[in-house]
Amino acid sequence: MNIRGKTLHVKYAWIDGKIEENVSISVDESGKIVGINKKVFDENVHLNNHLLVPGFVNTHSHAFHRHLRGKSEIGKSAADTFWKWRDNMYGLVAEVTKEKIYQYCLSTFKEMINAGITSVGEFHYVHHSEQKFDLDQSVIQAAIDSGIRIVLLQTLYERAGFDSPAVHPVQERFIASYEDFLENLEKLRKEQSHPRVQIGVAAHSARAVPFDNIKRLFEYASEEKIPFHIHLEEQPKEILDCQKWIGQKQGPSDILLSEMHLNEYFTAVHATFTPAANMIQFSKLGANVSICPCTEGYLGDGIPRINENLKISFGTDCNNRICFLEEMRWACFSQQVMLNNSRSVCGLSPEKLLQCATIDGARALSLSSTAGSLEIGKYFDAVSFSLDSPLFANSLADTLIDSLVLSAGNREISHVFVSGVDRKT
Repeated sequence: MNIRGKTLHVKYAWIDGKIEENVSISVDESGKIVGINKKVFDENVHLNNHLLVPGFVNTHSHAFHRHLRGKSEIGKSAADTFWKWRDNMYGLVAEVTKEKIYQYCLSTFKEMINAGITSVGEFHYVHHSEQKFDLDQSVIQAAIDSGIRIVLLQTLYERAGFDSPAVHPVQERFIASYEDFLENLEKLRKEQSHPRVQIGVAAHSARAVPFDNIKRLFEYASEEKIPFHIHLEEQPKEILDCQKWIGQKQGPSDILLSEMHLNEYFTAVHATFTPAANMIQFSKLGANVSICPCTEGYLGDGIPRINENLKISFGTDCNNRICFLEEMRWACFSQQVMLNNSRSVCGLSPEKLLQCATIDGARALSLSSTAGSLEIGKYFDAVSFSLDSPLFANSLADTLIDSLVLSAGNREISHVFVSGVDRKT
């Protein structure tokens, strides 16, 4: 279904944080919303018994990880820790080529679209095969061909640990100097002209990038008004290694807060072991935190210490299971389980969870002006759910979002629009 140049009429739509009934949305030929009203004409495209919400914004993905599916080893001694899982992941990219990375990403991005994800922040650090940075364009092309909106978070990776130990042979595919990385980044930004492609930056982690260069890269992102992301304190080992290296009881988040002026362009990914006090500081500074509940559970990482004022978004990270509604649920459920006997943690109502998955996700990817809500001037990126499903039986307008977020799944998705074109397969 292509509604560019047309008007779509839907029974229910989530607009400005609430359900509106009998909504007509007009879309121009570029895929942007040019009108929202309740006028109905015979020539409208009708979705008579559907609920329309903004497309989900996935703020953290490693698309190629999906192809480790079936190799979890969970419950077996081989699973052990995150670090053994990482060794399996390294095996996946040991012989990666431009064609392989393209196919890995294409299949994952298509699966994301079918799960209602219309924008993805691809945290891309596998750069080199036959030549330096020759894999980057393959990831972008896979996104273009799948139909998803992408912010390629071009990721700097300089070393194998705080004390610069010998690198694993596979890590050679990741590593670049700051100067080479920045030169390639600017070239990549200059070459991109596709309306669904934007370029952001990331430092892989404090163990992989020295703090001086993390700061330099963040300052570059802030000046250019592009998103900056970093894996932060996903594992306690990162904090312990940092403390050992600097000889003080400071973890990476302590150092970032003391040496950088964090703002809305900064996103900490995972922050699983970041102290609660530092998470409060992130919220005060307007920084974002991307959590990936299904992956953090899958890898046995832990549960982050979030707070009610923190700008939270969601990612699918390893992509073993791609269902954004499930990410929302586990974000809520894990907090409730951690804080025993509470069903009201951090204000994580179904409405707030949906906001985190859309508006706050767009904020973390610097897409607020183009995506994240059904609003005049933004692209028509939206997910339609069929209310014919028994899961929505007896749901009224004021209970639809509760039913959607806490009960529904991918099978209830009927259409996924990106810039006005239905990309669901």
